[in-house]
Amino acid sequence: MLALFVGSLPGLVLLGVARPALAKPAWTTGTFVYADLCTQPESGTRVGQRVILRRSPNGDGLTYEGAEQSGPLAAGDMTVDDATHAITFAVETGAGALHFEGVATPDALTGTFEDEAGAHPVHLPRVLRSHAHEACRGETTGSIDRRR
Repeated sequence: MLALFVGSLPGLVLLGVARPALAKPAWTTGTFVYADLCTQPESGTRVGQRVILRRSPNGDGLTYEGAEQSGPLAAGDMTVDDATHAITFAVETGAGALHFEGVATPDALTGTFEDEAGAHPVHLPRVLRSHAHEACRGETTGSIDRRR
């Protein structure tokens, strides 16, 4: 009798216990830093850019910093799609408007910046912290250019 009861226990558990519906996971909240800022060893000039995305249940925020700017700029008209991770934003730099359209993943920000000079593809790796003062490596992500 005990063997019959024990043998049917898994079946009883499966039938008798309703499983809660699994919630669709939301994109993680937190701060995501995507950057390739560095210093050219030959000239000492700073190159690259940094994008900081802050996700919160109270709202999202984004700042952009280009090597030629004195500090970060708050983005306007920002949208983030939780399902696809598509992201768009615009900032007003000293050289004019800069628009971005692409995808933000846990590993990189990939897409296109567009300014008065045209469209520029970009792939910024996600970093724990940006080291603008460190020397640029020989390899670049393809986003460092001197368009201004």
